[in-house]
Amino acid sequence: MEMDMVCVTGGTGYLASWLIMKLLQHGYSVNATIRSTQDHKTDVSYLTNLPEASQRLRIFNADMDKPESFSTAIEGCVGVFHVAHPMNYGDQEIEEEKIRKAVDGTLGILRECLNSKTVKRVVYTSSRTAVVFNDKGLDTVDESSWSDIHVLDNFTGLYPQLLM
Repeated sequence: MEMDMVCVTGGTGYLASWLIMKLLQHGYSVNATIRSTQDHKTDVSYLTNLPEASQRLRIFNADMDKPESFSTAIEGCVGVFHVAHPMNYGDQEIEEEKIRKAVDGTLGILRECLNSKTVKRVVYTSSRTAVVFNDKGLDTVDESSWSDIHVLDNFTGLYPQLLM
């Protein structure tokens, strides 16, 4: 039995790639968005090699600076997992500008969901940085746990090193 079609934004990210794998395992057709440019082609082989991907996974290029670029991937979907987030740590862009781009991009994607007339549910995820950077020493975090902005400022420059 084939399930409905859903869209996963930010398909090449860690969380999104696992989500895509699980959705395919559960029978969903998945439209995944990636950010790929003419100068930098994104390797998606780890997605296209997933079981059932050849039959039920489609990859779309989209950019949060151009929310309308998500419309084709969202079209016909019953759900959207919005996992994409501009993650340009270490660049010189002003923090307020980064936040504005993230908010505007998300609002644009939500408008595209409304315009589709098929999307019934949107699941929005945040970065784990929303809860892990604090000096509280918590083993478990929940919706009441938030990163301390001052602690986060100290880690921002180290983020690329933390990923290695």
